[in-house]
Amino acid sequence: MHTSRPAPVLVDDLIPVILESNDHWWPRDFQRLALISPAWVYPVRKRLYAHPSLRTYRSCHLLARTFAANPELVSFVHRLELRPTADEERALDEREMQSLRCILGLKGLRSLTLGGDLAVAAHRFLSVMHDTRAVTDLHIDGCMVAQRRAGSLAPVVPSLEWDDAIAFRFPNLRSLTLSNVLLTIVPSMMDRPAGLTHLTLDNVDVDVGFLPDICQGSWETLRELRLIRGNVVDIEDGVRSMLETCENLETLYCEGHELLYHVTVFDEDEPPPPCPNLRKLCLSGFDIHPGTLGAIAEACPAVEELAVLGRVVRVLPDQWTAFLSSGRLKSLRRLLPPPGTRVPPFEFWCPSEREQLHEVCNAKGISLADWAHKTSQSLVDW
Repeated sequence: MHTSRPAPVLVDDLIPVILESNDHWWPRDFQRLALISPAWVYPVRKRLYAHPSLRTYRSCHLLARTFAANPELVSFVHRLELRPTADEERALDEREMQSLRCILGLKGLRSLTLGGDLAVAAHRFLSVMHDTRAVTDLHIDGCMVAQRRAGSLAPVVPSLEWDDAIAFRFPNLRSLTLSNVLLTIVPSMMDRPAGLTHLTLDNVDVDVGFLPDICQGSWETLRELRLIRGNVVDIEDGVRSMLETCENLETLYCEGHELLYHVTVFDEDEPPPPCPNLRKLCLSGFDIHPGTLGAIAEACPAVEELAVLGRVVRVLPDQWTAFLSSGRLKSLRRLLPPPGTRVPPFEFWCPSEREQLHEVCNAKGISLADWAHKTSQSLVDW
């Protein structure tokens, strides 16, 4: 006798587990999942509104309207990306400005990214925010504005003015990332909030001010500094001044263009500030010679990971092996050298030279990174 089995039933407690099993849900996926049954609505809303990413003023208006009609959704928002752009010919209307004020007035935000038009004098929009004490991660990105308006007769420059008023609005900030902006740093008249641990400047020009003043109050807490694609003089001056003031720095990334210019931050003739706590050092795109390695060993005796990349490195394979064999970097455990040397011109190392470097690294207990996975000569994945 044939008996039909009951249809399988999904236990509601498994719904959050299913949603958390995949980080690549699309908004349309959430829409379909929410229609399965009422039990799916709350978990789907919690995931859908956790990290809104808005790139048009229309989407800002729709989200603000949704929050006005469903205020219970506001508590789900923890991260926010606002990158709206408008046509050059028109100004924002009152409805769009009101939508921005509504969204920037959200409470409990932990991470905020401002881009597009909001990266132009970004401090104006940071001042509009009502509740900033929970923000630990702040990113200002002027990339879209710089690209879209580069050919304009009156180009608008993405910019940020960092002063006491802005610094004190973010007392719990831990990570600050500035990309493609003109930066003005106003010196502090008092001790600013401490706690910043990560600072990244990507294609940032310091128009006015002294770089260490941007993290004044956090000189002892800063652990990671990234300076990427900046003017070589600004990078060198910025690195040296930051090393002098931030004695507890543990990670330093410096990535410039392929510049035929001798880097003086780590130079035997101009000794760099001592970096006793530096554990990870990454340099790319600078003219580096054997004396640079000696200066690194002198200033950073505790470095455990070292990356030196670019096509203007003038250190020969036998000079690398001699430096590693000397044991001057006793704590070194991981190395990423370039795949060749600028003789000039740039020449890739032959297999026997790479094998010799491998043997020295193995003898010293140093892990040598594989060049095959670093063809871009970038420090992004390091």
